[in-house]
Amino acid sequence: MSERDHPSASGAGHGREASRPAGMYLALLLIQTIAASAIIAAIQGAFRIVADEVGVLHRIPAAALIALIAAMAVSQAAYWYRFSRIELPDWQQVFLGHCLGFASRLSFIFGGAMFSLFFLRHAPELISFQTGVPLLARTAIMLAALFCLYCYALELDRLGARLQSSAGDD
Repeated sequence: MSERDHPSASGAGHGREASRPAGMYLALLLIQTIAASAIIAAIQGAFRIVADEVGVLHRIPAAALIALIAAMAVSQAAYWYRFSRIELPDWQQVFLGHCLGFASRLSFIFGGAMFSLFFLRHAPELISFQTGVPLLARTAIMLAALFCLYCYALELDRLGARLQSSAGDD
């Protein structure tokens, strides 16, 4: 295992926590998957609204915004805890590794598609003071959501690569 996969191997983490069983890894991956699914669902709903009414600046319901921010916070907490303290399991399953690599790319495509539509639709309005300030906040939320999906895609990539590696590749 490389230090990049598990920084605590270089002494940055806590030895006892680093040796937790694979069950902890799976629990954190499940949490990240649920959070990423919530983020993608929010993006899909926003994509549908923006695509149906391209020329309108839509209001974001407070409940939807709170749910999105909560999903992003949970996603980041699980990701960074896993990254700093829990080793990748030492499993091998080539087909599943390929499926996870595919899923990692696919998860980020959805976020990228929404960001493209959002940016192309609203970029000219960022110049206007009246609409620019609210759009900057929305852009920050969109970038944070994309970062969460990026971290999740990295996690799936790491696990996929581990599953595809042979015992002598580490």
